[in-house]
Amino acid sequence: MTWVMWRRRRAAAEAPDPTVEARLQDQARALETSRSQMEDLLHGMVEGVLAIGPRGEILVINPAAREILGIPPGRTPAAAADVVRQPELKALLDTTLATGGPAAGDVTLYAPAERRLRVHATSCQAPDGRGALLVLHDITDLQRLEQIRREFVANVSHELKTPLTAIRGAVETLLDGALGDPRHNRSFVEAIAEESARLGRLVDDLLTLAQVESKPIDRSKRPIAVGEFLTRELARQQALAATCGVTLTAEAVEPALTVSADPHQLTQAVGNLLENAIKYNRPQGRVMVRAAADGPACRIVVEDTGMGIPAADLPRIFERFYRVDKARSRETGGTGLGLSIIKHVAEAHGGSVSVESRPGHGSCFTLRLPLA
Repeated sequence: MTWVMWRRRRAAAEAPDPTVEARLQDQARALETSRSQMEDLLHGMVEGVLAIGPRGEILVINPAAREILGIPPGRTPAAAADVVRQPELKALLDTTLATGGPAAGDVTLYAPAERRLRVHATSCQAPDGRGALLVLHDITDLQRLEQIRREFVANVSHELKTPLTAIRGAVETLLDGALGDPRHNRSFVEAIAEESARLGRLVDDLLTLAQVESKPIDRSKRPIAVGEFLTRELARQQALAATCGVTLTAEAVEPALTVSADPHQLTQAVGNLLENAIKYNRPQGRVMVRAAADGPACRIVVEDTGMGIPAADLPRIFERFYRVDKARSRETGGTGLGLSIIKHVAEAHGGSVSVESRPGHGSCFTLRLPLA
């Protein structure tokens, strides 16, 4: 065999196999696609995910975990100890790293913001040993809603119990002999009638609130001329205003204003605003109503010259059963649900309600609804 032939055979043997090279390229592309898909999955998760190596080093951390733990986007801590400082969270991580078994529990973080987390820790295979995978579920909003539900049930129970106790006391007194006392029996019957009416108002408001929260309103919407609507509402409230010694006036209502709304719900919202402005006003006070276009919305303003609302109460004024003056609210027959109904009606229509007030200078409520 000549030297030239030997060189040719050796070159042919050392040349890469096109089939093998193509297979390697396909595998590389598949690995890159899998890695890209995994990154997209981690970035799209609302749960925080941390993959931690056997020596406590951070292998993977997704944006949700960064946000929960307060890690800036441009910084990636090298060790889990730099971010896992909460003792309960650290205990879950240490348990999984030590035993390889799963661990779970609820943890409260106080920095960068107070959050309630449900944490699941499981074992995972790291490049140089057994690591841990932490999944952080933010349940702060769920617990807040659960707390609101419990408070609502407690408030409803209390509000129902108060008139029922009064009715029961009056009935027992009548049965014990007051029924035959012509000087007092009528007053007990009147008390029963008054508390029964209060129960009826409370039940009606609870049903209204439930309907507003659950009923889709798109099918019941129709164009409503704001000027004509406010004229009818003011006329409907004139008797109450005269009883309370309050003057109702429509100061400025732009003509041709039209909103798309559920007529029944709009009547409830504006009616509640007017009733509150009248009932919590002062003798010889005034209630002024204005309506004007505000960009794509209609702004309905109800302003009164009443006692006003303290600044500390303003953030909670639209909560269910929240009362600034509990004694006066019950005296006027209020259920504590009127402003909450207004808020839900406004939001159901894609609008909003706000208030400005100073003690001793009255209040100004603004209802914004989209123009038709």
